[in-house]
Amino acid sequence: MERTDRLSKLLRNTPLNAFAGWTIVFILSLISIVNLMDGRLTWFILVFFVICIIIAPAMLLRKPYVMPSWYFIVLAILPIIGSTTAYYFFSTSIPFYISIATIAMLLVAEINWFTSVRMNYRFAIVLVMVTTLAISGLLYLIQWFLDMNMGTMFLLDGRTPEEINAHVMYRFMYATIAGVVAGMFFGWYLKKERNNSIIMPPQGTLKTPEYPVSLPPAPIHRLFNMSHKKQKQITRTMQAGLLLLFIIGMILKDLPTALNAIMGLGVTLVPAFIKHKYSFTLDPGLTLWITMAIFLDALGTFAFYDSFARWDHITHTVSASIVAAAGYVLIRAIDIYTDEIYIPKKVMFLFILLFILAIGVLWEILEFITDEIADELGVQAVLIQHGIHDTMKDMSFNLIGAILAASWGTAYLSDISYRLAHKFDVFFSKNE
Repeated sequence: MERTDRLSKLLRNTPLNAFAGWTIVFILSLISIVNLMDGRLTWFILVFFVICIIIAPAMLLRKPYVMPSWYFIVLAILPIIGSTTAYYFFSTSIPFYISIATIAMLLVAEINWFTSVRMNYRFAIVLVMVTTLAISGLLYLIQWFLDMNMGTMFLLDGRTPEEINAHVMYRFMYATIAGVVAGMFFGWYLKKERNNSIIMPPQGTLKTPEYPVSLPPAPIHRLFNMSHKKQKQITRTMQAGLLLLFIIGMILKDLPTALNAIMGLGVTLVPAFIKHKYSFTLDPGLTLWITMAIFLDALGTFAFYDSFARWDHITHTVSASIVAAAGYVLIRAIDIYTDEIYIPKKVMFLFILLFILAIGVLWEILEFITDEIADELGVQAVLIQHGIHDTMKDMSFNLIGAILAASWGTAYLSDISYRLAHKFDVFFSKNE
């Protein structure tokens, strides 16, 4: 069965749009050859990738008139224009990230059209925003890694770690602004643009399995042979420890420790609140995992971040695994609940990595802003950054935590996703 969807509005099949598109492709091809001859391999790869994105609909549909709207082609080639002409206009990097968002939008749409992945336009726009942030984080992470291990000078160019870190933080902010602006523009365009006559290839009918009746194996129980009762006891002990750290922080007038402890204690009580309010019970092992991440962070704020060099790496890995797990549960629940969205397991793994990278970028921005405000006010910062090496190490261990959670998510989190999807059914049926 053939189909149309809102994302198909990114395409046009008019002769004028096709002429503009193929003309730009021809110019880009010449630019890619020049870059290759000049030894600019990175730009050659970028231009070649953009060309593939632009011509993919025409090639796969076998209709040369079908091309992305020229608006999106122009936005996508902004970095290429900026690298050769209007350098000062591109000094803020906002146009660069708008280009990244546009390329991501076209790529997401093409994945939706030509693979088994399905998504509605709202999900696609959110994914584009997430991808823009994730790419900004990954770009600087790769540059830092190469500088540290290969002797390059992409990022570590002689400035102090604090100066480089501030530079990267502002680029992260530009990426955030560009992602939001691009997302708003895409949403406006897809609502405003009249429907076209382009028919996308059929994807077939996919059936979502029924809600399972058996629980998956509990990870903590399997790893440590620990009963549910023992897990709950350890959780309560750590909650008591958080309360004690809050009291100690208040007595010592240690604001970061007190705030981290009391806010963390509140988060550890959320599973109990959800159980009471919505009759939705988390596995005790997952509750223990959440509490342990918060408790380790509170201990680090109190003393261990300064005393143990690797403590920060441990807390970032554990915390990122929890955020990744939460992202997996939510995305998988939406996938199960609505027929408009279908995400295969392998693609879900990639989505979780993008999600964590984006969250990591937002967290680093929050740390930077908090640190700067505290410095201006002359007070002790709750969140502190220690230069570019600290930031990039945090993001590296965030990625490790995301890989761990995405790897065992299918085995240990699917049941929660199905139960959450069932709650969606109940909630929306009541409000219809």
